[in-house]
Amino acid sequence: MMISIGILAAIAAPSWLSFANNQRLNAAQSIALSTLRMAQSNAKRTQSMWQATFRNTTRFAQYAVHQSPTTSTDAAYWNNLPWQNFEEGVRIVDNSEPEPRTTLTKLTAIPEPDVYRVQFKHQGNPNGLGELGRITFVSRSGDRKKCVVVSTVLGSIRQAEGTECNQT
Repeated sequence: MMISIGILAAIAAPSWLSFANNQRLNAAQSIALSTLRMAQSNAKRTQSMWQATFRNTTRFAQYAVHQSPTTSTDAAYWNNLPWQNFEEGVRIVDNSEPEPRTTLTKLTAIPEPDVYRVQFKHQGNPNGLGELGRITFVSRSGDRKKCVVVSTVLGSIRQAEGTECNQT
């Protein structure tokens, strides 16, 4: 009897892990979509520039929605944003990794961890062509990728998976 349970567990474990990883990616994708839409909505509502910001830390991928800074910033500014965590086990695919990778604006003046952002103007559209792109997620123990794409200068935002993330 114990051997049968062990065999069944060995068969079911990989399927369960795959299912759990996919659920984490779905949640991250959904949160990223909501985060981008919230920044876009806040920009329209307040008639000022807002942004959605994303980063990886050693333990969590994180996101924040906030007004765009009007002056130069330092590490303390970025560390004090209202960061929220994606589920553990999900990370943002860096812009130096193979496609589909994150192509949002990467802030190069920011010390580690890397920060990616999308700014929305008061009309709700991205702040220039440089703000178009995608945020891509992968589980820390898998290769399935899911993304959210800001695809037009009007501010259209959509979800995609795998190679569909490469389409703009």
